[in-house]
Amino acid sequence: MNVCLINPPRIQPKAWGKPSVYQPMDIAYVAAVLEKKHTVLVIDVPNEGWELLEEIEGGKYRQGLPNTEIVARLQKFQPKLVVISVPYSGWSTAAFAIAKTIKAADKNLKIALIGLHPSSRPNECLRQANVDYVVIGEQEITTLELADALEKDAISDLKNVKGLGFLENNELVLTAPRPFIEDLNTLPFPARHLLPMKEFFEAAKKIPISGNLKKPSIRMLTSRGCPYGCVFCSNHIVMGRKWRARSAENVVAEIEHIVKTYGIRQIDFLDDNIAFNRERLVKICNMLIEKRLNIDWCTPNGVRADALDSELLVLMRKTGCQKILIAPESGVQRIVDEVLKKKQSLQHVEDIVSAAHKVGIKVGCFFILGMIGETKEDMKQTIQYAYKLRHLGAEYFYFSYATPLYGTELYRQAKEGNYLTSDFNDDALSAVQPLIETPEFTVDDLRCLAAEANLVNPTVTHERLLRAIRNPKKALEILFARNKIKQKIS
Repeated sequence: MNVCLINPPRIQPKAWGKPSVYQPMDIAYVAAVLEKKHTVLVIDVPNEGWELLEEIEGGKYRQGLPNTEIVARLQKFQPKLVVISVPYSGWSTAAFAIAKTIKAADKNLKIALIGLHPSSRPNECLRQANVDYVVIGEQEITTLELADALEKDAISDLKNVKGLGFLENNELVLTAPRPFIEDLNTLPFPARHLLPMKEFFEAAKKIPISGNLKKPSIRMLTSRGCPYGCVFCSNHIVMGRKWRARSAENVVAEIEHIVKTYGIRQIDFLDDNIAFNRERLVKICNMLIEKRLNIDWCTPNGVRADALDSELLVLMRKTGCQKILIAPESGVQRIVDEVLKKKQSLQHVEDIVSAAHKVGIKVGCFFILGMIGETKEDMKQTIQYAYKLRHLGAEYFYFSYATPLYGTELYRQAKEGNYLTSDFNDDALSAVQPLIETPEFTVDDLRCLAAEANLVNPTVTHERLLRAIRNPKKALEILFARNKIKQKIS
């Protein structure tokens, strides 16, 4: 049976500039499993049409192939099932729009959604007139079994497909949860041969993802799941809380494959925590050395500082690790432990920043502003802490507003406490704006604090700060405060 997988167009505010391009790893994995039994086409809308930017209402860009091109390819391929990826709730509008376009062209096509959004909002997705199925949780095997059932026209078998949602007589049907794949080595390598690799590499030169303009780069996933309970994180909804990993041999075999096939020189490891099992990471590093696989690599999704130590950092640097991102999230230990529930020592964060800097690994730090239970004073202490890490050698700082993603403890807190802003919706989740207000802070407070926080990055100027908060007096106050903090840290 013919199955088409679609990475929908990217839509984002014009103020952000041109959207970056990302290879859809979820689609690549599902395609690899499907193609063992079915004929698969991937339409990677934003990557294939990365140069096509259309200004749409709301001051936004739409990046990707036009709808006419998508429909033409479907009519030529004649799939029975179309699977659309919705990895983030903020991208759901684009996915629903593509589903509508597809159904208008052929009402007999079956459409399924995969990803975080349908996993956390199955009912809402199935109430969309053009969505037939949602895959809940880990998606490879569920999507395959769905395709198998549709190929046989065995609609009655759908209730036996675990991790599936659909409507029957206008009633929501959610089948039993899909068990997570215990042995990730059983999965084939991602079907990158079905992705527009040439277009992706060309786009990456013009719109760099990791600041790398020279070396062919690719994304990899070596493990899934995270056992920690951070209240803001939604990854467990699809990947679970149990850490599962591919073997070192399996990981290095994929690295050898992509180096040989695509000439890859840099890898972004997308794991939630690639260093969770120290012994496995050590083995991967030693195998890279033994096989003389001279690659650069980094961890853009972050790695827990408490999973690292000085000896491991030396080995990582020896194997080509250029940059790590770690996530203190706050500079107040009470917030880290009791509000974020991250349970991580800030002293150890400082030690790792210093150790990484000494061995030549660049460090970036993630912070969150505006958690429920946080005060403005807490956030100011976080900004001071970021300056401290900068003094210890950290080079990049990423401040984000606390985002109440569906399915998270933070969303539940915000919903029950009536802390969500009036403009909270799916689209707002893809924009950079505060979505939580509490008695401790307002949206305007958060915007000013974020502008102040971003001055930790050396490239942020007075003019940029002024544009961000539109208040010359406040901008001067913040700049004066920054200079006082820098003097104190020095």
